[in-house]
Amino acid sequence: MKLEEQRETAFSFLEGYEAFPIALLRIEADDRVTFCNKTAREYLGVGTDETPRFDDLVLGLGRSVPAWVEYVRKSGTKSQPEMLETKRDGGVSMLQVSLIGNAGTPKGTLLATLSDATQLQSLQAQFVQSQKMQAIGQLAGGVAHDFNNLLTAISGYCDLLLLRHERGDPDYGDLVQISQNSNRAAALVGQLLAFSRKQTLQPQLLRVNDTLSELTHLLNRLVGEKVRLNTEYGKNLPDIFVDGRQLEQVIMNLVVNARDAMPKGGEVEIISGMQVFSEDTIIQKATIQAGTYISIKVSDTGCGIRKDQLLKIFEPFFTTKKVGEGTGLGLSMVYGIIKQTGGFIFAESVVGQGTNFTILLPEHDGSSVKIAPVKEVKKGGATALNGQSVLLVEDEAPVRAFAARALKMHGVDVTEASSAEQALEILENPDCFVDIIISDVVMPGMDGPTWVRQALTKRPDTKVIFVSGYAEETFSREHTEISNAVFLPKPFSLKQLISKVRELSS
Repeated sequence: MKLEEQRETAFSFLEGYEAFPIALLRIEADDRVTFCNKTAREYLGVGTDETPRFDDLVLGLGRSVPAWVEYVRKSGTKSQPEMLETKRDGGVSMLQVSLIGNAGTPKGTLLATLSDATQLQSLQAQFVQSQKMQAIGQLAGGVAHDFNNLLTAISGYCDLLLLRHERGDPDYGDLVQISQNSNRAAALVGQLLAFSRKQTLQPQLLRVNDTLSELTHLLNRLVGEKVRLNTEYGKNLPDIFVDGRQLEQVIMNLVVNARDAMPKGGEVEIISGMQVFSEDTIIQKATIQAGTYISIKVSDTGCGIRKDQLLKIFEPFFTTKKVGEGTGLGLSMVYGIIKQTGGFIFAESVVGQGTNFTILLPEHDGSSVKIAPVKEVKKGGATALNGQSVLLVEDEAPVRAFAARALKMHGVDVTEASSAEQALEILENPDCFVDIIISDVVMPGMDGPTWVRQALTKRPDTKVIFVSGYAEETFSREHTEISNAVFLPKPFSLKQLISKVRELSS
């Protein structure tokens, strides 16, 4: 038998692979597919009598398919697998394809093996998206921490100046404006912390319908006269364990977003319900574990969002609004709150038809809710601070200087330290008496809870105020184990600082 006949005979065996579980196909020299077994036809959406060109079936994610096929023909060996996207509906969306060309095949003819890579591609996309959002979250949290230090100094020195100016003073109004804008900046930083999931939440058992019902009056005022607000509440919904105040903020942000998308008027609809997933389910590249979830849908009939923008709407500072009309933090805050609560949020939109946001929150499993004990602090509003001794440990010089001045103005004896190591060295002196330690949490070298725990072994009765630009939740386990410790978040005002010291002094 001639070599050419042997090759043809070898390929005739392909007919025996019709029901083979591995997807196989044959590509001729003119790039037409002359054989597809059943599995390959299902993958590609090809009919039994079709002989399409291979590059009409798949799309290369890197180099073009014809260039890859030609390279394999010239090399005459098995290729490295390529990830290809299918062009036809009805099959799988992603394939891993290997081409084989060798001496046992007719000239220019190739064999191809295909495997379904849709799930692998989805998992890779999930991982990339997760890494991206985590990186942005870490950046946002770090920026928020540094901004809170700056805002503490700005608002603090502004408070000191306000003490030296009467209401009739020409500079008083300017100082008030600085103070108010510092507070607005602090609110924006709070949104960054929400996105990075480093804000303090106070979860409680609540009924979604009650929360939405109580919020309806305020939402009607927010949407205005041009927009109609419709609500539809599901029946017999289980409780959820979330921060009610933050959930209200999420709904308000979504409704305001919907209102802004309908400048000429329209309709906003809020629907609550329940969804049960019998098995782990992937929705928009997020894996939802099996279980029961409360759903809240907020939809509008507005202008919609383009597909390329829809992928970025939860990222900080991304906005579809005009310059000056939005900070780009509203939806990122929504995303952070929902994720920190253990839920999911999805967005769907059609340009010119509207947008729909769906929130999924896990039902409460019925177990007893463990609430951290609230430390009792005696209230003595006008307690004098004269004679009190404070060790102030803060690595940011402007914050430390402001806090020291504020305390000294109220008769407090202040000893300053720029690091935990310096503070421990100060406390080594037995003649150094300290009533209260005020310590930053995150510092170069030893962190706040670590050094304070070490200091309290020799001074167990000393009271502690932890301050931080991060939220209490990020270190709550460490500081709640320390007796006589309370938390003061940055940015704090002069009044808040003195009030906290007064509480511990009473």
